[in-house]
Amino acid sequence: MAEPGIDKLLTLTDNKYKLTVVIAKRAQQLLRFNFSNTVLAPAERPKMHTIEGELPDPNPVTWAMRELLSGRLVIGENLVPEDKLSQAMEQTYRRDEVEVE
Repeated sequence: MAEPGIDKLLTLTDNKYKLTVVIAKRAQQLLRFNFSNTVLAPAERPKMHTIEGELPDPNPVTWAMRELLSGRLVIGENLVPEDKLSQAMEQTYRRDEVEVE
């Protein structure tokens, strides 16, 4: 977690373990739907510098951390249960409709 803004991320939860679990779960959701379910605007999406130029960063953990820093995701108790969230995401982001870049 060497991402800039780690101090702000740590204030979102009461401990580091919970933050790690939240980021890991969100990274898994992003991977499952090929990043199509991101809350980040195109300009906010993480980029990596390569010899070919600037390319989208393929690291889902970086994306999840950026999403949390944006303030558009909520961490907390009494949220939608994981199984219901998965069902809703499957309906919204069907795998056969996901475009691969």
